[in-house]
Amino acid sequence: MWNGVKYLQYFMISFITISFIALNFEQSVYSTPNEINSDMFSSTNGGSLDVKISPLPIPINSQDETKFKITFFEPNSSTVQVHVDYDLIISSDNQEIFSASKLTGQPLLHTAEGIVTIPYKFESPGLYNIKVPVLGINFVPINPEFAEFEVQVK
Repeated sequence: MWNGVKYLQYFMISFITISFIALNFEQSVYSTPNEINSDMFSSTNGGSLDVKISPLPIPINSQDETKFKITFFEPNSSTVQVHVDYDLIISSDNQEIFSASKLTGQPLLHTAEGIVTIPYKFESPGLYNIKVPVLGINFVPINPEFAEFEVQVK
């Protein structure tokens, strides 16, 4: 009986310790404090989707490549919306300087998983507008809607 209790105590302590180490490792590998604060959320102007953009690294510096992780969600939900037709447009002073779809020569992009990462390198510091137009959901075209964000580039 005594050995069983000692074994159970050893097992529980080991399990808790390993869980704590794994949790801290995952946080250190996948999310720094800056990353946690970098998420930006917006609903599309028609309310069909919620959009999260997570730029990395933070702060955004000109001349360094920034990766914009875009996640599409069902409205007012934490459920990722799959099969979204979209674009990512970056502008400055009301002038479009980047369109992900134009870069590919297509009128729009498609994500089957609802999560996509798009790289971009800003040429100079300043305030930039990011627009994410949505043109279809689950292979059904919709009237174009968009979510908008602003980012400060150092």
